[in-house]
Amino acid sequence: MIKKITDIFKEKDRTFSFEFFPPKTPKGIENLYRAAEELNRLGPDFVSVTYGAGGSTRGATMDICVEIQKRFDITVMHHLTCVGHSRQELEAVISQLKDNNIKNILALRGDPPKDVENQEPAPDGLEYCYQLNDLIREHSKDFFSIGVAGFPEGHIHCPDKDTDTKYLKIKIEHGGEFVITQLFFDNNIYSEYVERLGKQGVNIRVLPGILPITSYEGLLKFCDICGATVSQEVHDIFKPLNGNEELTRKAGIEFAVKQCRDLLERGAPGLHFFTLNKVEPTKEIWNRLGL
Repeated sequence: MIKKITDIFKEKDRTFSFEFFPPKTPKGIENLYRAAEELNRLGPDFVSVTYGAGGSTRGATMDICVEIQKRFDITVMHHLTCVGHSRQELEAVISQLKDNNIKNILALRGDPPKDVENQEPAPDGLEYCYQLNDLIREHSKDFFSIGVAGFPEGHIHCPDKDTDTKYLKIKIEHGGEFVITQLFFDNNIYSEYVERLGKQGVNIRVLPGILPITSYEGLLKFCDICGATVSQEVHDIFKPLNGNEELTRKAGIEFAVKQCRDLLERGAPGLHFFTLNKVEPTKEIWNRLGL
């Protein structure tokens, strides 16, 4: 049964979910559906599908969300960014989501495409996530459940953590109902983030984003782009294994299992896995956790 994620929260103290991204080739898309089928057997509460920079995967994200929800009868969350879109285009996407019974949106400001620097909003577009939240509510009232992104270390373009917290609170005041965080590897960062939000009166669910480590060099490049800190512990474990895929995979599973157990012990209201469209190692981590 397809539900709003906030309704799932009313039924469960903890939720467990998977994230996929739209591949660029037909073969990649079929591999994605096979991975989604396999991971769906584990019984996640919902899955999400990302939206390319500047809306570059707009059509693919919609098609994949519709197909996954139809094939597997599982609640899907569609990522949606406002960067690069006119208000009319955003309204069209929101209307299409509603027509396809996609009840959940992760609302994001988003990044411009890689080859575009300092992209300006469309003449009649939106500049900030909170404006997108307002548009979703204006267009659909209470049909959608709206999630927003959280940055435990502060957004890479934000001057400091307190300012980032202020912006997150604004997104919540304008309709955001839960938070999914950017990846992190030191759980103290997550705990400090939740505490910081609580001091500002933000007490909604903050779901930690978990990335299983499968490549040391790949991780360094990705974290450099998104601004996430690679902890010294991660360097110590994975740098000596650089280039050895099998040992890195095994160490990544061990690290993720340890991280997830500790997060749950700290009271995290669930886990959101960035699967990279692969069954493993997420499946093994899931089974090791007994989820």
